[in-house]
Amino acid sequence: MIGCFPDPYPDELLYSVCARFHDRVQYPNKKNIMRELFGDETAIATVGLPSNLKALVSALPPGSLYTVQRLINHHTLYPFYAPFLDPRQARQLWSDMEGARGSSIYMRSGVMPSTVQSMEWMRFCPLCAQQNKEQFGEYYWHRLHQLPGVEICPNHNVRLLDSQVRVQNPQTRHVFVSAEQGIQLPKSRSFSLLNSHHRILLKIAQDATWLLHQTASPLGLDILAKRYRQLLAEQGLATYSGRVRVSELLRDFCQFYPDDLLHSLQCGIDLESQHSWLFRLVRSPKGSQHPLRHLLLMQFLGHTAESFFQLPYRFMPFSKGPWPCLNQAASHVHQPVIQTCEITYSQEHGKPIGTFRCSCGFIYCRTGPDATREDHFRITKIRAFGSIWEDKLKRLWVDSTVSLREMARQLGVDPTTVKLHAAGLELPFPRQSKRQTNRSNRALVSSSKVQETVSENTLKRYRAEWLVARRDNPSLGRTALKNQFLRVYTWLRCHDRDWLETNMPAKKQMNLTSPRVDWESRDAELLEAVRLAADRLYNQAGRPSQVTVAAVAREVGQLALIQKHADKLPSTTEALRELAESREAFAFRRIQWALDRYIEEGICPPRWQFVRRAGLRSDIELLPSIKNAISRAMVVLEQVPSQYGRNCPPQRMAL
Repeated sequence: MIGCFPDPYPDELLYSVCARFHDRVQYPNKKNIMRELFGDETAIATVGLPSNLKALVSALPPGSLYTVQRLINHHTLYPFYAPFLDPRQARQLWSDMEGARGSSIYMRSGVMPSTVQSMEWMRFCPLCAQQNKEQFGEYYWHRLHQLPGVEICPNHNVRLLDSQVRVQNPQTRHVFVSAEQGIQLPKSRSFSLLNSHHRILLKIAQDATWLLHQTASPLGLDILAKRYRQLLAEQGLATYSGRVRVSELLRDFCQFYPDDLLHSLQCGIDLESQHSWLFRLVRSPKGSQHPLRHLLLMQFLGHTAESFFQLPYRFMPFSKGPWPCLNQAASHVHQPVIQTCEITYSQEHGKPIGTFRCSCGFIYCRTGPDATREDHFRITKIRAFGSIWEDKLKRLWVDSTVSLREMARQLGVDPTTVKLHAAGLELPFPRQSKRQTNRSNRALVSSSKVQETVSENTLKRYRAEWLVARRDNPSLGRTALKNQFLRVYTWLRCHDRDWLETNMPAKKQMNLTSPRVDWESRDAELLEAVRLAADRLYNQAGRPSQVTVAAVAREVGQLALIQKHADKLPSTTEALRELAESREAFAFRRIQWALDRYIEEGICPPRWQFVRRAGLRSDIELLPSIKNAISRAMVVLEQVPSQYGRNCPPQRMAL
């Protein structure tokens, strides 16, 4: 039983608590401290995510305030990583920290697969260290200061300093080194602020502080990705249906963050790749990403970690229901009586369209998302008015004391809509009102013709005028004749349309015959063009792109012509088939490209890192020919370091 285990200080790492215990007991054998604390002399002194915590708690005196939950939540880095894990993965990580499966912890947390590596040295804030010494009489290691991406202390607004203690040192894997032994304050008391990136780094530190003090359950990777796409849509960088505008996102993100800052944080963006960490965050998630990258994206989207995690679980472009009925004829107008909202997305601009159906029969739509409270009472389009609205229209229509404009005001529409619906309901025209004018006495004309009485003499006179006009102008066509004798044409069209159509000039036949295309000559020209275009695509600089039939045709600028008239361009079509690259051939070219890059850099990477940089899909990687090509490339790369006179450790790269 451990009898003198120190009380943890605020934000102190469990590693730091154990190191202070080690300084107290001063065991001569370093394995004794591991056996007493964790019941296993082979346990490792882990800084951020320790294991064997259940054994540690059980070794403390009965009635101790220390529990596994308290240690994990308040004295490890688990709260920093957990929000960005799948809930099942987070539960398993917690279980591994309770038990003795320390080897699985960093892989499960998403730290190992990430190119964001831990710091080499334990770090500290000189002003925090001074305060700790004055308040507690000793230094200790703060959790916040050991997080990747946290470069400054948010409490004192100064940069963090490296201590003399390595985070991972094979010679001290079983030894806890206290801050008292590792911190040496600089002689100068002037701690300079950082460069122009200070504002961005300060926000990262503040977000990391909030994460360390929250204990909510993880939302899940799908919810995180949906929230990112929702916020991107609000900035015009994605559609509300979820399609990300990749090129615009990449442009704006690289303008927001300087390239040197991203590389210093090990979060560089490969502009030639469609599989960078930024795109993986906003697409359907296939694995966890380092929390630092999430924080960078949140800051780009205008949110802190706190405000981001307080967003609603579901995207609600029209807020939370119930929603008001906007039927001006109903007694419940503007009251929240609609319980459901059907959301679709416009094919024209991708914005959400909400359809609201009330039990009174009134159905209206609104294009979202809603920005203010007033938007709740906005209508983009009315789909149906319902029986209550139509009954009020009927009552008002027969009331001679109500004008058309007043009727429209009471019904919440314009006067034209009132007249159209009155005609559809077959209400009497003209309606009786107090004010009768020539205009109001006119009847609305429906699709059926209004029969009028025309004298026989008038009819014969207009027919004769038209026949004379045709006889005197035999060369005029239909349009020219109509324009020249518009008065006669208009009268006959209104009163004698059938006769007029019979006595119109014959329609001229359009000559639709196009000039004959010399397809043989065009085929020869395109043949040469596609060969040159394919050669350019195969030899273009940067990460290779697959040379397909469509890619070559687009490069020539004749994609539509080649697709529509492939049968008339046999030589070009055959050449495109020969020049197009199979998936296997494309994989070989990507392998060669990755090999050339590593040779230029003088780096011998592990196999998985080589495959990732080459961008090989898992199904392609399993082909025997591709396996052999990768193996041959790795053999070549094993000789590279010796040419540079150095060993061959796996090195970190921004992929």
